[in-house]
Amino acid sequence: MAAEGQSAVPHASRRRLTIGRRLFYTHLLVALLVAFGLGSYLHWVAEAELSRALQARLVDNATLAAEAVGVGDWEAIRHPSDTQRPEYADLSSRLSAIVKRNQAIERLLVVRQEDGQVTAVADSRGANSGYAPGDSLPPALGRQASGAAQAGAISGSSKDFNALTTLPGGGGRYRMLLQIPAEDIDGKLETLRINSAVSFILAVALALAMSVWLARSAQRVLRRFALRFREIAEGRLDQKLDLAGNDEFVDLAVALDEMAGRLNEAQRVRESALGDLQAARDRLEGMVRERSIELDQLNVMLRSEIEQRCQLEAALAEAAATDMMTHLLNRRGMVEALEHAAEQARRQKSSFIVAVVDIDLFKRVNDQLGHSVGDQVVIAMGRRLKSSLGHADAACRWGGEEFLLLWPGLTITEGEKRANALRESIAAGPIYPQGPQITVSIGVAEFTGLDTLDRCINRADKALYRAKTNGRNCVVVGL
Repeated sequence: MAAEGQSAVPHASRRRLTIGRRLFYTHLLVALLVAFGLGSYLHWVAEAELSRALQARLVDNATLAAEAVGVGDWEAIRHPSDTQRPEYADLSSRLSAIVKRNQAIERLLVVRQEDGQVTAVADSRGANSGYAPGDSLPPALGRQASGAAQAGAISGSSKDFNALTTLPGGGGRYRMLLQIPAEDIDGKLETLRINSAVSFILAVALALAMSVWLARSAQRVLRRFALRFREIAEGRLDQKLDLAGNDEFVDLAVALDEMAGRLNEAQRVRESALGDLQAARDRLEGMVRERSIELDQLNVMLRSEIEQRCQLEAALAEAAATDMMTHLLNRRGMVEALEHAAEQARRQKSSFIVAVVDIDLFKRVNDQLGHSVGDQVVIAMGRRLKSSLGHADAACRWGGEEFLLLWPGLTITEGEKRANALRESIAAGPIYPQGPQITVSIGVAEFTGLDTLDRCINRADKALYRAKTNGRNCVVVGL
């Protein structure tokens, strides 16, 4: 059993999945998905480009071979016995010469399409090793030859030929089939696949290393937080949790140190108050025995004085947090309200809107109508803003003619819509009866707990400046 007063720490073996492992698996999964998706896309693009290069190569060779064969009269070449005819000998010599001159072509075959049949005319390999005149082509190859209208690759599988073209002359009845080696393209495709596989393996290894590093970094920080929490639970409040960097862990460490400092100060105040209370109790016990009646009177006076002091302190606190001209919160009161809202937003994982409102051309109002009118405009603006507040909202005079509004529970889209409604209502008429017509510019920012309160207010101030620059009487969202 754990010692009394000490919190039991869960054993590591009882944890189903630690935070470090969750971070490791999450980062590894994301990295693998990115590496696989990007690698597959790049491999697909490269393989498609190589396929297009092969297609272009086949078309170019088929066109050049057709131009080299030229036009001839091959109508008499129809039977195997026609190999002795001069027309066949001339065509065969042309085909052989083309194959010898162009090393990219291994074999040529001239065919005739007639009456729905595709038959051989001459083969560069000769009638003995290849097709003889009048031989029928295999059905699949015959369909490919009969359907071709221009140079191109033969789709599907073919044992000998992978390109064809139409020969000039003969009314388009003659086709030439080509066998072109594609071993170099196949080799490049194989090399591309090997390189893609190696790149994916390297990406997986890098993702694994990065995931291990990120998970261990987070684990080290979380262990330091766990140790600091145990120190606070044991009453060691004077320690500090110093973290390097500028991320949310650092913000959490600063908040934790501030909390520990406040707890330490509260503990000292409580101990001092307990000591004073003990001394006062000892003195009162002696006085009770001697002056019980006088003590009752003093208790009555003390209660009255305490009540008066509490009332005075409440009045002073309200006066210290209130702007005397507009009766809104002053800057100090609003800072306390913002800090409270920020702590609540972090606890509840919610957000709130900070809106900075500035009266447009207020100096012109003072210069043309006088400072008394300017003061009335500020007072009327305070009344207008106060009347627009909801139950949980807050408003303050931030300085001069500038006001700051706190709208809890709103998203940035809802905040922008509400700010525009406020701006339009102010611009709809005089700010007070027989008063001047004014407009306001508003900068809006959302506090989500991911940054500090000062940064959120700074975003709203910058958005207000952009609203002024954009021509005033508008709402700008600070991002």
